[in-house]
Amino acid sequence: MAVESEVPLNPEELDRILALQQTICGLIAGDAPYLEVIDETCRMAEQMLPGAVASFMHLDPETGLMEVISAPSVPPAAIKRLTGLRPGPEGGSCGNAVYRNIPVFVYDTFTDPRWEGLRQLAHDFDLRSCWSCPVRNEQGEAIGSFALSSFEHRHPSSVHKRLLEAGAALIAIAQLRHAQQQQLQAQREQLIYNLEHDTLTGLQNAQGLLQALQHASPTAVLILLNLNNLGVINTAYGLGVGDRLLKALAEALQKRAPGARIYRGGTDEFALLYDGLADPLAEAERLRQRFFVEPVKLDGLNFYLTFNAGVAQGGKDLLRRAMVALKHARQRGKSAIHLFRPDQDLPARKQKMDYISWNARLHEALHSGGIRAWYQGIRDNRSGCIRKWEALVRLEHQGKTYAPGEFLEVAALSGLLPAITRTVAEQGIRLLAEVEGELAINITETDLELGYLPDFLDQLVRQHGVAPERLILEILEGTSSSGKEAHVPQLQRLKQRGYQLAIDDFGTEYSNFERILELEVDIIKIDAKYIRNIHVDPTSYEIVRAMVYFARNAGIRTVAEFVHCEKVQTIVAALGIDESQGYLFSEPAPTLS
Repeated sequence: MAVESEVPLNPEELDRILALQQTICGLIAGDAPYLEVIDETCRMAEQMLPGAVASFMHLDPETGLMEVISAPSVPPAAIKRLTGLRPGPEGGSCGNAVYRNIPVFVYDTFTDPRWEGLRQLAHDFDLRSCWSCPVRNEQGEAIGSFALSSFEHRHPSSVHKRLLEAGAALIAIAQLRHAQQQQLQAQREQLIYNLEHDTLTGLQNAQGLLQALQHASPTAVLILLNLNNLGVINTAYGLGVGDRLLKALAEALQKRAPGARIYRGGTDEFALLYDGLADPLAEAERLRQRFFVEPVKLDGLNFYLTFNAGVAQGGKDLLRRAMVALKHARQRGKSAIHLFRPDQDLPARKQKMDYISWNARLHEALHSGGIRAWYQGIRDNRSGCIRKWEALVRLEHQGKTYAPGEFLEVAALSGLLPAITRTVAEQGIRLLAEVEGELAINITETDLELGYLPDFLDQLVRQHGVAPERLILEILEGTSSSGKEAHVPQLQRLKQRGYQLAIDDFGTEYSNFERILELEVDIIKIDAKYIRNIHVDPTSYEIVRAMVYFARNAGIRTVAEFVHCEKVQTIVAALGIDESQGYLFSEPAPTLS
């Protein structure tokens, strides 16, 4: 039993190992498939040791067992028996190489104690010697083995050891690259999943709905559900409970609408897509009744949920039609359902084009910074100074500036009002941090329904070091009326946190003085329709005088809107109105004036 001598490699042997390295590195650099790289490494190694077979076994980190990844010349029966090998003192050359993390050279597999656990395999397939080198990861840990098994009893020479080392190193590189590719693929798949799914509920999101609609059948039915009073629930129980309720609602919808593919749209919206329904309106009504009778249970509480529903069936533009139907349902009040009817609900062509055009402009402006806050000064009628401003939204597009009357209706239909409110608030509060004075920001009913304002505004004022008392939240009179009781707790929370409340356009709707007192409103802004002609219209004069009398007795400051000439200002001052706003003193501008 002669031991092959440890002699330096001759040039021919070095060339052969170098050729192997160059070939395998070329495959790796060329992004060849992982198994192709490993198989070629084994084949080239076998060519350098006639009468032997090469193999790579990988250690599964979860099971702690080894499996054959590549063994081009090993019979399938032998591969099957090697699968599931546990590294250890009796685990053969490969099991020991991984167990000890060192090269292992076994001359006689029939007698060597390290092959005790694989002895029968050695006899059955006439594997007489086996040399194995650990394949290591970047941390130097053994993650597998590269082996040469010979049908003769023999010791490795210097060239064989160098061949094993080179093969193991090349396989380690291929293994690392494969792991990185798998990780990238997993990240790519996760990114695609996240783009198409809602992280809270796990449902597919609006992007997934759009893709599904591209392949929807001509008989498809889309039902858009808009949950009522989510803002109230968030205010009463906290955002955490609101989120868990949305998850529970998603699960309930999957159980109660088994024939639908369910998607989550906006914050409080869900979409149900059916391949077809005999009576879509009846299906929406069935769902409404189910949730009315059967509550969603959460933490021992029963939530009886109501929603508005917009229903559309067949035809093109299914989503747009369902959105139009949902808008009509909302206009009819809470828990209403509307089925889209082309003859009644389809807008004129010009209206459609206007909607498409303005919707595109709005989205582009929100992403490119085209939504801008402009500022109009509010004059203190006692001091004659302007140290208070109202933030007014403008849309800048292709060198033109548009007033809100041209795009706010489309913004409301598209659900973009909250995004506009946030943009104006961020710009205004950032500017307020650089000057002294106060700033008024308009708040919509949609903002209040979503319930995000208290935390959002708190974060902004803390970030810019602005006291909440310097911020005035203007709400329309109808928003504060008795018909909007759901908003009262949130408005009271905003007051408690220091923000001022102002009623905008006072006198246009309900004039609910009791609710104004309940909210502890700080400011009443008298609507322009009474101020515009107060110098020539006795009725307007008497109405404004009554408003000012009420406000003064209640300790509420007053602002006259649309003060456009000295005659109007003279009467405004004589009535004791605290502040004036209008072109006489300040025109809206992108900077403070």
